[in-house]
Amino acid sequence: MAYGYGSTKKQTPEERAEAELKTYLNASGTDGYGGAWLLCGPETYLSSYYRDKIRKKIIPDPEMGYFDHIRLSGAKRKEMESGALHADMTLGMRLAAACEGVPVMGEHKLIEIAEPCFPDMRAAELEDFCDAISGAAQYPYVTVVILCAEEEFPTDYRSKVGTVWKALEKTELHIVPFPYQEQGKLRGWCARHFASEGIEAAPYLIDQMIVRVGRSMTALAGEMQKLCCYLHANKRNSLSEQDIPFICAATENAAAFGIQNAVRDRDIRALSEQYRILKREKEEPITLFFGISSAIGDLWKIKTGLAEGYTREELSKLYKIKDYPMRLLVQGCGNYSLSTLQRLQRQCAETDVQLKSSPVDGYVLVERLICAMTKRYEAEADGGLS
Repeated sequence: MAYGYGSTKKQTPEERAEAELKTYLNASGTDGYGGAWLLCGPETYLSSYYRDKIRKKIIPDPEMGYFDHIRLSGAKRKEMESGALHADMTLGMRLAAACEGVPVMGEHKLIEIAEPCFPDMRAAELEDFCDAISGAAQYPYVTVVILCAEEEFPTDYRSKVGTVWKALEKTELHIVPFPYQEQGKLRGWCARHFASEGIEAAPYLIDQMIVRVGRSMTALAGEMQKLCCYLHANKRNSLSEQDIPFICAATENAAAFGIQNAVRDRDIRALSEQYRILKREKEEPITLFFGISSAIGDLWKIKTGLAEGYTREELSKLYKIKDYPMRLLVQGCGNYSLSTLQRLQRQCAETDVQLKSSPVDGYVLVERLICAMTKRYEAEADGGLS
């Protein structure tokens, strides 16, 4: 069953899939086929959140609906092979059997699958599973939800598990991947979290926390809980700059990814904030430069390739970039003209030479490069401003 997206705005495949899931969850009642949903991606906080939302929609009273909430696991195949269970019962067969029984305590039934073990499925097992997913549509009272870890069904699933992906997309299954969220979305989410705890947190402090902790919502939720407990214990209701390094654990490479994302999105505010934090923490100018210049270089070569007529798939193979990162780069290319990226490439080359030979302070040179990325600088360079 298709659910309307409710928006004409151009969306990524992930955004369209999530919008479809939200439309289903916001629909009144639970009449009709609930569908089959595969929730995956690196942001497990969101996939678990939406799994719980589906549970509440289909089984609003867990105690009364105990018999209508069926849990299956693909990991049981090992038990089957050891003789603990019937060896002829694949995950698909067990799913098909679970669909047949009518609900006991209500009008609907939820079948939840953990660890489907797609990489370990033999061809016949995958075929059985796909048949069972398609067959579930025949039962108007059944909803199926599958939760997959990133290791089992990666965000760049089309390239890593192509056989499984091609088979699943022919079924009634809705695949909803949850990538790590952009810093702008995380900033608002963190602000709401702090506000619910009665804590005031300025946007620039939230940015500092994200730079230190990384973009995993699970990690951020844990660190925010620690901060709130610390502030409440000290009878304070506002976050300070000193609290973040004192309480929050730093995540390796979080800042590097933050710089790359800010360059790709041409978010000068986020880039400047992360630069300021890293400068304060005594990060070497050459390290900051390489983080910015490598991101600009990636955008330039992809933008150039697209301009020369190469497809995204051809560029992925040429530069050995996985599907999901490539889609992000292509999106990032939309924030820059080719002439701007060429200019920035030249400026990166000049900055590299100056960092190695010029007496000018390295931080000043990096700041000049950041300024050169702004749209005002671009307009002035083109003579658009007096």
